[in-house]
Amino acid sequence: MKTQKKTRRYGLGKVNALSTSALAVTVIVAYLTCKHPSPLTPFILVLCWFSMLYFSHCLAHYIAGRALGVKFRHYTLSSSMLSKAGIPVISKLLSSRVFLTLRLAERPEGWRGFVMFASGALASMLSPFLIAVISWMNPSTRQHSYPLFFMSIGNAVFTGYFSLRYGCLAKALRCLRRQKR
Repeated sequence: MKTQKKTRRYGLGKVNALSTSALAVTVIVAYLTCKHPSPLTPFILVLCWFSMLYFSHCLAHYIAGRALGVKFRHYTLSSSMLSKAGIPVISKLLSSRVFLTLRLAERPEGWRGFVMFASGALASMLSPFLIAVISWMNPSTRQHSYPLFFMSIGNAVFTGYFSLRYGCLAKALRCLRRQKR
């Protein structure tokens, strides 16, 4: 008989504070890195890019959901919904339990659910562009902005496609379909 591991729960306030702080620090680090370039600048900017991608997702779900009256329970760490894509490389990369997951206290439907679910996907697709813009604004780091823009475009296409099939955008559309019944 298999026993299930108990999933650790993380408080909403603590994770939201951590995510907000991480995003603020990320923007400051990106700005300072571009203001004072070094040989580590490209590496630091890529780390900042991933930080924007990661920490914006659940925070956007939470902010949009709370604004619309959606109730939440807590956060957990889980594998990405995109790990269910059935593509071995993607499934392997995204199956570890390192992705924040916001657990709902209710199942939102209609436009409330659509906006709440879509906000996380849109934040993941759009927020990394900020790091590319920050690096582009400084002439001495402008050459680093081009790969960051291409990474951001690739991320938006990848996330948009797979999220529509397996992730948050698919959930958002299901909320609209449930409302019509």
